[in-house]
Amino acid sequence: MLSMELWRRFPHRLLLIRSFVDARIKWVRDPYLDIAVEREKNLKEILSLKNQILSSPSKSLPLSSLSPLKSHFNLPTSTSKLFQNYPSIFFPFQPSPSLPLHVKLTPQAMTLHKEELAIHNSPPHRNDVVNRLAKLLMLTKAETLFLELISWRNELAISEMEKRASFSDSVKLKKGLPLRFSMKLPNGFDLEKKVKNWVDTWQDLPYISPYENSFHLGPNSDQAEKWTVAVLHELLWLLVSKKTEGKNVFCLGEYLGFENRFKKAVMHFPGIFYVSNKIRTQTVVLKEAYRKDFLMEKHPLMGMRFRYIHLMNKSEKFRKRDGVPVFRRKRKVMSNADKGEVIKEDKNVEENKDLNLLSGSGSKDGF
Repeated sequence: MLSMELWRRFPHRLLLIRSFVDARIKWVRDPYLDIAVEREKNLKEILSLKNQILSSPSKSLPLSSLSPLKSHFNLPTSTSKLFQNYPSIFFPFQPSPSLPLHVKLTPQAMTLHKEELAIHNSPPHRNDVVNRLAKLLMLTKAETLFLELISWRNELAISEMEKRASFSDSVKLKKGLPLRFSMKLPNGFDLEKKVKNWVDTWQDLPYISPYENSFHLGPNSDQAEKWTVAVLHELLWLLVSKKTEGKNVFCLGEYLGFENRFKKAVMHFPGIFYVSNKIRTQTVVLKEAYRKDFLMEKHPLMGMRFRYIHLMNKSEKFRKRDGVPVFRRKRKVMSNADKGEVIKEDKNVEENKDLNLLSGSGSKDGF
């Protein structure tokens, strides 16, 4: 291969070459990956509120104390509106006539939380978390206020790309192999011929491990771009969902010294990364980790996410009782409770009756 021959003969010069053609690479929507992102609409906010409520000794909080958290949790609407939208997760009640309206979790939501907690406390998961965090610290060469890498672990300094190559009988894993990234272009997407030729040549460049420090490479060289893609690829792979908000990716890139190179990598390689504009933000997705809108790699925490989503989607059924929205008689109560006022509820609205309605059979929902 031409690029490998150049690497052997002129390695110092290849590091400085920038041959990316001046061509526009258009963004093409991937409906399946958009579904994968949109499926988690409001999930992060719901889980944040859930944890906030459970942080109280009584496992409930006055609605008025949660209202100021709208901006903190980046809620799309007021907390009272969110509770109205998800009665399968949150249950409003008044502890006594002299106290304001409180919110707690429904029995089904509490069951899911306990199962999620069991996963977090299990030895296999704890070991997995430790390894992922260690790899993240090794990858970023950085320490945070709460985490510090005590020692370098060579057995963990192997990227997902290198791990795959080592499983192949025909490839002997060694430094400098031209490992090629998986490219999954959307249907109907065609690269210009000159861009396609550049990508093919770029793919044949030596693969530099993201756990190596290669900032000595010319920042505008093709080799530096391949290393940048390797770092971003490994970062996304370390996440159980294989995706994250774009602001997380780009802020981390700037913090690590990549400046805007992460942004360029996402733009130049639509076959490796996808940017979804769903749920009020930009989300960077590692394309190879998905088959259509489903993750290829199963993880217990992702299974729990889907079960929370399934319960959230049941809210429409919970909102209706004999064709009448459950919260219709409580809207004034919820609105005034946002202000911390004490309002007597309609006596016809009985907590026990609603609890029986929400508890269901207690069976586990499928993914």
